[in-house]
Amino acid sequence: MPHYRRMYLVAIRLTADTADAQDAVQDAVINLWRQQSGLEGATNIEAYTAAAARNAAVDIVRRRHPVTTLDGIADSSSGHDLSGELDIRDRVKRVMEIIDDLPEAQRRVILMRDVDGFEMDEIARDTGYSYANVRTLLSRARVAIRRHFTD
Repeated sequence: MPHYRRMYLVAIRLTADTADAQDAVQDAVINLWRQQSGLEGATNIEAYTAAAARNAAVDIVRRRHPVTTLDGIADSSSGHDLSGELDIRDRVKRVMEIIDDLPEAQRRVILMRDVDGFEMDEIARDTGYSYANVRTLLSRARVAIRRHFTD
């Protein structure tokens, strides 16, 4: 398990729970084991395993937080600020839509940095871009996202 640490870090960022993160890594390892013949063609195993962990963590988060109707949210007596929570969800959804519309290189870099938590030098190594190019792509992606919120 040479890539366990990276997989766990990706999973813990998404799930915010150690048990769920461990489950996500375990699910990812099982899926990778089932696909081991297809792994021979992967050029960057560390990025491939991190993506597998991310996908497994997203599945766990979706199972943990099923889609709830607005009526169900309004009926809950949790006592937290419903409008604030909905505003945050809307903003996150909008940011993800903006990211999806970015050019491929910018989208890849911002997801690796801000979602997966890769370091700049790791992104440069994994993508084949220079360190300076990674910084430029990340900056342009963030500017594009900010521009959508200020317009």
